[in-house]
Amino acid sequence: MSSNATQTWDPQRLKRDRLRLLQDEMKLRGIGALYLTDGTNVRYALHEHVPGAEVFVPAEGEALGLIRSRDMGYVTRGHTNVRPRFYDRAAFRTGTDPEQGERFVRGIRDLMDEHGAGGGQIAVDGLPVDPLLALVAAGIRVIDAGPLIEHVVTVKTPDEVALYRLLSELDAHAIRRFRDALRPGVTENELARLVVTAWHEAGGEDLAQLNICAGENMNPWSRWPTDRPVRDGEFVGIDIHGRGIGGLRSDTSRTFFVGAHPTGEQRDLYGRAYEYITEAVGVFRAGRSYGEVLEDLPPIAEQYQVRFADYNPAHGVGLGSSGFPHINPRRRGADEALKPNQVLA
Repeated sequence: MSSNATQTWDPQRLKRDRLRLLQDEMKLRGIGALYLTDGTNVRYALHEHVPGAEVFVPAEGEALGLIRSRDMGYVTRGHTNVRPRFYDRAAFRTGTDPEQGERFVRGIRDLMDEHGAGGGQIAVDGLPVDPLLALVAAGIRVIDAGPLIEHVVTVKTPDEVALYRLLSELDAHAIRRFRDALRPGVTENELARLVVTAWHEAGGEDLAQLNICAGENMNPWSRWPTDRPVRDGEFVGIDIHGRGIGGLRSDTSRTFFVGAHPTGEQRDLYGRAYEYITEAVGVFRAGRSYGEVLEDLPPIAEQYQVRFADYNPAHGVGLGSSGFPHINPRRRGADEALKPNQVLA
């Protein structure tokens, strides 16, 4: 499927737009630099999947990848502004070389001075405790990059929107394979193996999470597939969190009935769920506040209220798992508004 798909996105434009969004938000918040170590955020900034990489993002100019020498060859084919890491991360974390702390602090300070951010704030994401404390002890002003990152990545670039349309085709391909294989006797694990194969056939990168639950495993939602066989006359659910081109992650669920003769109760349950989904889609519109969305969602029966909130009426998707915004009656917080080009599950 992927080899025959018409490319409707521009990888270089996507990369430029992401950097622009990051730097615009940095300037808005008065942040001089980002230092990213979380793999998902590194990929967002570089548009490259680089295990163990770290990224320095200045308020102006190109992002700098700090990577291991073993990865230089393939990374520089897509991102040329790279350098070796200026400290031994493993030795620093294990305490086997006390000088690594000084090297780390000196390297950060030099990068900030080089990019005109000396004395300013640096925002970090998943930095371990020892490097973080070393920066604070050296008088470097450190803040959490999380709020900045989540507000940036929630709004998709035009190319990311195009990629999500393709990602929906990958989901549909895998779910069709799942549906066609449903029969009494097949196990949840056998269905999972088939879905993984179908995902790769369609051009997907990997499956970050795959939930397949049959019968009583659907409630409470048991998440992970087992060797339980599917039986005639029951529901089977699938929830796909698959990464596609560029690492963007889907979150798609479907429920199927096995057999030809559902009971009246099963018809009623399925009908109510279907009506809720179809009615709820129209509630999510750019410009509407989260509070307005929650007020206008179709009513849920009292016995389902707790489970309803457990799984969020809606949440953002992107490179990571369940992301900002989390639209949930338990998380009222700041009543922000939905934005154009957000992608929600």
